[in-house]
Amino acid sequence: MSKHAPTYAKLAHAIVHVPGLFRSLAPGERRATKLDVSHQLGEVSVRCLGFEPLDAVDLRVLQGVVSIVTSELASVRPLLRDGRTHKASLMLAGTQMTERVLGARFNLAALARSSGFDQGGSAYQKIRASLQRLSNVTVVLKRENQQGSCRLVGSYVLDQHTGELVMSLSPLLSAAVLARRGYLRINMSEVHLLKKEVALLLHNRLHWINQGTARHVTLDTLIWYAYPDAQTGTTLRKRRKAVRDSLGELRRIGWFVTETSTGKFCISRPLRSVADRPQTASVSTSNW
Repeated sequence: MSKHAPTYAKLAHAIVHVPGLFRSLAPGERRATKLDVSHQLGEVSVRCLGFEPLDAVDLRVLQGVVSIVTSELASVRPLLRDGRTHKASLMLAGTQMTERVLGARFNLAALARSSGFDQGGSAYQKIRASLQRLSNVTVVLKRENQQGSCRLVGSYVLDQHTGELVMSLSPLLSAAVLARRGYLRINMSEVHLLKKEVALLLHNRLHWINQGTARHVTLDTLIWYAYPDAQTGTTLRKRRKAVRDSLGELRRIGWFVTETSTGKFCISRPLRSVADRPQTASVSTSNW
């Protein structure tokens, strides 16, 4: 495992763009609902199912795991070896059975650091619970008359010799890390600076905007990114406020957000995040 903190994660388009895969959950909602979301990505239909829905904590943990693997690409053979060794826990079926998979190797302190969590027992408990939820997610891929399925990530096991946790990544995640198919580059310096869960969810979904470019997005779309279920009245007003507050966090990490008219925004993703820029002068957080 690298001694340097991972700087970015290469995530699959399908994982980033599936509506509702990661969402803001109300108290008690995790126990009352299950995960069942779908998305059409070109010719491929993607469906994700699980015993529990996923939230911003799970997104942060997955980004951390993938960033660790991404940072180890210079020595890809150990990643492939770990992937083969722990491949069975992915429950590969159909077209996914012949795909290459990578393994992730880390300790909880390193994963907490790469994901942006504090160090300590409570954070480690959250991470363990999240890894369990992520390993219970089944991804079903369909293209014309072909179908395959697998777990999003495999169950983690303890390496008795090194004390590290080892788990396998699904072919979908592995292909993105290996750049065999399209991927989205998630800047982990930006992830670490985001504190609000809605801000993290928006940051992830808005990666359809290329670096250095701007796109127009409505407030309703931004709300849908974090809260895919329809709401009205007081709940909707609270969600609007949460999204507007989260846009302020995006501004603080260097994204340019301008409300061009009521409920309509022009959002620009920076070429370099605030954390990556030379600190020779203070950075304004106003709309540029």
